Amino acid sequence: MPTVLMRSQNLNPRRRRIFTFCDRLDILLYGIGLTAAIVSGASLPLMTIIFGNFTSDFTEYASGPGSGSSGLDSPQSFSHKVDTFTLWFVYLFIGRFIISYIATETVSIAAVRVTRTIRRTFLATLLRQEVERFDNDMANGSPSSQVTTNGIRINQGIAEKLAILVQAISMFFSAFIVALVVQWKLALITACIIPAIVIVAIVSITIDIGFEIRIVRIHSQAAVLAQQVLSSVKTVHAFWAQEKLIKQYDQFLIDARKLSNKKSPNIGLANAVFYFSMYGGTALAFWQGFRMFASGEIGNVGTVLTVILSINIGASSMSVVAPQLGVITNASAAAAELFETIDRESKVDPLSEEGECPSTCEGNLEVRNLAFAYPSRPSAPALRGLNLSIPAGKTTALVGASGCGKSTIVGLLERWYLPDSGEILLDNRNIADYNIKWLRSQIRIVQQEPILFRGTVFENIAKGLVGSQLELPLEQKMKLVQDACRLSNAHDFIEKLPQGYQTQVGERASMLSGGQKQRLVIARSVISDPQILLLDEATSALDPRSEGIVQEALNKVSVNKTTLIIAHKLSTIQSADNIVVISHGEVVEQGTHNELLALNGQYAALVQAQDLGDVAEGPLDGVFEGNDDQGQNDMASKLPEITMSRSSLDISEPDHNTSHAINYSLFKCLFIMIREQKDVYHWMALLVFACLIAGGSYPAQAIIYSRLINVFALPPQAAQGDANFFALMFFIFALINMGAYLVIGWVGNVVGQKITHRYRLEMFQRVLNLDLDFFDEPENSSGSLTSKLSSMPNAIQDLIAQGQFVLLVCMTNIFASCILAIAYGWKLGLVVVFAGMPVLRDTSERFTESAALATEAVTSIRTLASLTLEKQICSEYDASLDHIAKSALKTITWASLGYALSQSLDYLLMALGFWYGSRLIASGEYSNTQFFVVFLSVLFGGQAAGQIFALLATLATAHVAANYVLWLRTLKASISENGDNFDTGPPGNGDLQVKDVMFRYKRREASPVLNGINMTITPGSYTACVGASGCGKSTLIALLERFYDPTSGCITMGDVNITTLSPRLYRASMSLVQQHPTLYNGSIRDNILLGLQYEPTDEEILDACREAAAFDFISSLPEGLSTSCGSEGLQFSGGQRQRIAIARSLIRKPRLLLLDEATSALDTQSEKLVQNALDRAASWRTTIAVAHRLSTIRHADMILVFSDGKIIERGTHDQLQHLKGQYYEMCLAQSFGDRLS
Repeated sequence: MPTVLMRSQNLNPRRRRIFTFCDRLDILLYGIGLTAAIVSGASLPLMTIIFGNFTSDFTEYASGPGSGSSGLDSPQSFSHKVDTFTLWFVYLFIGRFIISYIATETVSIAAVRVTRTIRRTFLATLLRQEVERFDNDMANGSPSSQVTTNGIRINQGIAEKLAILVQAISMFFSAFIVALVVQWKLALITACIIPAIVIVAIVSITIDIGFEIRIVRIHSQAAVLAQQVLSSVKTVHAFWAQEKLIKQYDQFLIDARKLSNKKSPNIGLANAVFYFSMYGGTALAFWQGFRMFASGEIGNVGTVLTVILSINIGASSMSVVAPQLGVITNASAAAAELFETIDRESKVDPLSEEGECPSTCEGNLEVRNLAFAYPSRPSAPALRGLNLSIPAGKTTALVGASGCGKSTIVGLLERWYLPDSGEILLDNRNIADYNIKWLRSQIRIVQQEPILFRGTVFENIAKGLVGSQLELPLEQKMKLVQDACRLSNAHDFIEKLPQGYQTQVGERASMLSGGQKQRLVIARSVISDPQILLLDEATSALDPRSEGIVQEALNKVSVNKTTLIIAHKLSTIQSADNIVVISHGEVVEQGTHNELLALNGQYAALVQAQDLGDVAEGPLDGVFEGNDDQGQNDMASKLPEITMSRSSLDISEPDHNTSHAINYSLFKCLFIMIREQKDVYHWMALLVFACLIAGGSYPAQAIIYSRLINVFALPPQAAQGDANFFALMFFIFALINMGAYLVIGWVGNVVGQKITHRYRLEMFQRVLNLDLDFFDEPENSSGSLTSKLSSMPNAIQDLIAQGQFVLLVCMTNIFASCILAIAYGWKLGLVVVFAGMPVLRDTSERFTESAALATEAVTSIRTLASLTLEKQICSEYDASLDHIAKSALKTITWASLGYALSQSLDYLLMALGFWYGSRLIASGEYSNTQFFVVFLSVLFGGQAAGQIFALLATLATAHVAANYVLWLRTLKASISENGDNFDTGPPGNGDLQVKDVMFRYKRREASPVLNGINMTITPGSYTACVGASGCGKSTLIALLERFYDPTSGCITMGDVNITTLSPRLYRASMSLVQQHPTLYNGSIRDNILLGLQYEPTDEEILDACREAAAFDFISSLPEGLSTSCGSEGLQFSGGQRQRIAIARSLIRKPRLLLLDEATSALDTQSEKLVQNALDRAASWRTTIAVAHRLSTIRHADMILVFSDGKIIERGTHDQLQHLKGQYYEMCLAQSFGDRLS
């Protein structure tokens, strides 16, 4: 593994450097395979010598006994001579079969190994990059697309395609060597076609590479967008943004298609010149050959035919070279993109061995004159000469407005970024002097937005282990994990999960509620007993009861540890040893809670803003007394809310998440797809006509060849006219085929690109419009789907743009040749035709799992870096690739056997044809002309069958991709717009009622998440939902948004069941602000206008920003609303992202506003501003808020307290206070009232 990680440095920048990733075994495999390919390529030209001698003997015998020097004066001597040659063909068959198998098998295995190494190196290098790179450059290419799609392209270019290329080149040179040896003068004259072929090939490849690199980059940008969109489908559906995002995705595809179309003339002209040269060279060889035969320079027809066939084989080999070079060109373009990352040196290398690694760490931190501006906004400093002391073993808290620089300090402490000036000291040494992995292993961070990885609960928490802890036995690891979970108040709810600690959390931990995720992250952070704890809004996602217990746990684990807390909830930091107030990147106040209150400055104002006011008397210490475990068990017993779950489809419906539900034949898939292309039928008709001409030219050649062979049996003077005529016919063939292949190459690429664009867009559209339950399936993670979007349309393109027309040419050749052979001589024709029918094979794509792993690693880079998981992730990725490599071996073996048979079967057919044909000629049943027409027809048909075998891998991959696209069409969203509800919007007024609603996720067999919920929400009212994490609050929001439909009961708006309404019009009347906002690549303006059906003015946009308290920070940015949000909005702080999301919701002027912890990420000042704005709008807007921070909902008209999927209390703040129930206890846990009196 270290070798792989270090190999990214100092690599040869040339394309051939792909092979610098070979180890000794790979070099040996390639050496054996390519040597075998060379020998295999040379065998076909050697066959022409035998074939020429064979032909001379046939012609001599047909001319009558004693007409030649071979002594073939009787049928017995003729048959004996034929038997000898037949054995030579059998020997060639056996030899080439074995050699072709060795070549394909060894090269394919080596390619899998080399591609695996390149993938490893790419991911390892990617994970070594500083976080800054991910902020700025990830928009240029999706890691999923790069490492998976490009990896597949590289593999194709260095596997069997490389062996075929080497074999073809060997065949090319061997053919001309044979021709030169047999008759050098004729060979040299005919070789004039070589320069034209070589020059055109070089120019064509050069042009193609330039276009292909640009196309790959555009597709990578499209993949970035697709990955972001598919990982945030709730946001997309909530804002009905499918159409807008699909258009944005389509624009990338249009740009790529325009570039691809510019390649069409190049492809067409290259094909045209090649086939003209090949047939023109054959015409020249026959014409000159007969003249030399007539003059006595050539002794027999066999010599001429050997030279002609050798030249023909050499030229034909270039037809094999051209498509293989296209694949290798694509591989070069794909490799160039990967090498851009591999070549990049990291400013902060987490895997470097450099730097000090002290045996102990006291944890004393000091910040001196720290200044920093994000590279994307150099004119807007985040820190301005900040000075701060964080004593060892003490708790220091940072508070201040969102975007003031608090989280920036964390980023600089973790060395995600490097300061512009100033320094940070750890134990009196600059943190830059320490080894980066050692530094990060001393620190554990709990971020504002909890990030968990795919895998089990146990695996996620164990990722927090460091050093020797990683080598502990499983039982000891489990004990450490459970102890950490008990500290973070997570053990009880984990025990209630279906498989306990072995429960899979799903992509982005979508199977857990926000509070549950946060508690697991806390457990992961404390399991290694770090010296320094960084808590960036560590309890923001927790309900009050859990928050109190978790805060107590954090207080215990932070004893004798340096703890830095960033908090907006001031109740969590009042006992800190030092509280630092930061404003505009500078320290403005610091001291203890009481000292800062006495100052009556900014901190006191923040505290006052969060106070819940007077509460009924009751000691805070007694809230959880005697019922800690019981209260937590109540919460833990709740099934986790699933933010992406199965919708409540009718249980009788078939499970549509099975990718094997459709298995149409390749020809049926092709027929369906062609039938749909009515807009290009005229072009396809032209293509079919061109393919019929190209395919039909082969059996026509058989007739001309047979006539020319007979010409050599006539007196030269009498035959000169016939020789000139048939040579002219070959030249006419050259002109006709030049036109046919110009159309096939040029028009075929244009049509193929159009159809590929259509299916890539269709895949994205169909997936994006499916119900949310589709995305719960493991195979439908965002990384996996992005990989399919990138690779499957490419496979279909290979079928439609190249495969179907090459297939049509070959099939025309085969059928026409067979018909001709049977028509001229049915006995020999039937024997040889039915002996040589090829069989197609199938395969499947294997890389979606590794793609998902790579995508998850990169999108969670901050968490991964802080946990120093780079090597572990690389090891997991290696294991995934190793599994892929092992599973590929069986497929490679069978494919190699099939390919070897296709390459050698010609010889066996020749042996059979010559042997049986000689018997028919000897018995007088067939003439020489009949024999050669039949024999050459079948021979050309057999070569076409070989071309089909060469296409098998492409066809099989395209078959899988086509079936997947057709399967997607069978999936129907149960919550969709249709003819019945298209114009049916929600009533203009009326109550929103939830009636006896019960809901359980389809895949969960346990108790329902909601159990008999009843509530009535009047227009203009403000309703709040509170309760423990996992109690069903967010599930209610999901049902109100109609992400899912109730299992039983109903939700009505104005007495109209919402299931009868158009989802588009229904969702247009509401807006959702989620706990963790999603921003997409693009400007702030683009994100605010997401899904909006009209184009508002900038002033309207700014008004929405003012309402959301986002105006000030947006206007302070150099580009204002045009500022790029970067990848996933990471250019901004969590609070800034949340305010942009709120502005996005408010500009829609919704009648119903759904707030799912909408202000949890805001600082106190921004929260107050936003809350005031929401309060002002409440006179006409219905608001439903899910909240843990009770200060945000104290003025609600109705507060609903949830527990175990039921509403157990309801009323106003004052009513619930006097009730002294669960809400009362929650208020006590958060109140500052007594301290401010």
